[in-house]
Amino acid sequence: MMWLIAKREFRTRTMSKANLISSGIMLVVVIGGALIAKPFLDGESEATVLEVDTATAAPLIPYLDSAAAAQDFDLEVVEVDAGEEPAPSEGAAGVLVGPAEQPQLYLGDGNDALVSVVHGAAQAAVLDERISDLGGDPAGVGDALAAATPDVTVVGDTNDFDGQTFFAGVVVVIVLFFVLIQSASVIMMGVVEEKSSRVVEVLLATVRPATLLGGKVLGVGMYSLVQAATMFVPLVGAAWYLGFMDTLDVPAGLLVTNFAVWFVLGFAVFTILFGGLAALVSRQEDIGSITTPMMFLMMVPLYLAIYLVPNNPDGTATVVLTQVPFFAPFLVPMRAAFGTITTGETVLAIVICLVTIPVLTWIAGRVYAGAVLNTGGRMKLTEAFKRG
Repeated sequence: MMWLIAKREFRTRTMSKANLISSGIMLVVVIGGALIAKPFLDGESEATVLEVDTATAAPLIPYLDSAAAAQDFDLEVVEVDAGEEPAPSEGAAGVLVGPAEQPQLYLGDGNDALVSVVHGAAQAAVLDERISDLGGDPAGVGDALAAATPDVTVVGDTNDFDGQTFFAGVVVVIVLFFVLIQSASVIMMGVVEEKSSRVVEVLLATVRPATLLGGKVLGVGMYSLVQAATMFVPLVGAAWYLGFMDTLDVPAGLLVTNFAVWFVLGFAVFTILFGGLAALVSRQEDIGSITTPMMFLMMVPLYLAIYLVPNNPDGTATVVLTQVPFFAPFLVPMRAAFGTITTGETVLAIVICLVTIPVLTWIAGRVYAGAVLNTGGRMKLTEAFKRG
C-alpha cells in the first residue's frame, strides 16, 4: 500500500504542468546559457598573433616560443615579409623586424604582455650569442640557469584561499539546500491540503497514518530526486562543455557522489520531520508557523558550511558538528570539496544519520497520527505526540 501511495504521489508531482514548465525553463536557461557563453569564452582564450619578418627577425622565433612558454603567454608566430613600412595586418597584435640585438616591434595597440615576451626573447638571443663567442655552450648554460632554483619550504599557516574548491563546494550545498527546501514545502502543502479538504479522513479508512505519511515521503523523495537531477546534471554538463571541469581541482565524480549520498540522507533527516509537523495545522495560511523554525534548522548548517568550513575546516567545532545529523548533509560535502575530511569521519557521519533516521521517523509518525485528524486550530506538538 505504501508503494502505491508513493507511485501516485510521484506521478502526480512529476507530470504536473507546473513541474514540466519549470523543468523545461531550467534546461533552457542552463543549456542556452552555456551555448551563448561558449563563443565568448573561446574568444578570450585565442592566441595572440605576432608577425615576424622572415628576412630580419626569423632567428628570434625559437626564443619567442621559449619566452612565451616561460611567461604562460599564448603566442602564435607567423612569418611574413614586413616590407619597408612594417605594420601588423588584420588579426595580428604586432609585427617584429630587425636583428636580435635590437629588434623593432610595431603594435596595433598597447600590449604589455607581448612586449615582455619580445624583450625576454631578445635578451635570451643576445645571451646565447655572447656565450657562443666566448666558446661556451648556450644549451648547457640554459640548463644550469633552469636548475638554479631555490628550494622553498613554507612554514606556518599560509591561509591560502582556494576559490575553485570553495565554488565547487558551495554549488553542491546550495543546490542541496534548495532541493530539500522544495521537497519539504511540497510535503507540507500536500499534508495540509489533504487535511483541510478532509481527503485524509477517507484515506485513513483504508490505510494507517504511518503508511500514508511514509508513502507521501517516499513519493516526494523520488520526485525530488528527479528535480535534483534536472538541476544538477545540466549544471555539471554545462561546466564540462565550457571547460570549467578541466581547471577544477575537485573531481566531478566526488562532487556528484557527495551530492547523491547526502541528498538521500538529508531528505530523510529533514523531510520526514516536515511531513509530521505539517499535520499540526489545518490551513495553508498557518504553515508558516511550522516552516519558520524548520527553515532556521536548515539555514544554520548551510551558513556554517559556507563560512565556517573554508575558514576552519579542521577545527574542533567543525569536526564535532560534522557528526550531527542536521549539520552533516551540508558540512560533509563542503569539507570533502576542500579535502579536509577523512574516510573514517565520513563513514561515521553516515552511520549516525542512518541510526537517527528511524528515530525521527518514529517521532514524525506519532505526531502525524495524533494530529492529522484534528480539524481545529493549531495543535500543540506535545499533545499530538501523546495522542499518536
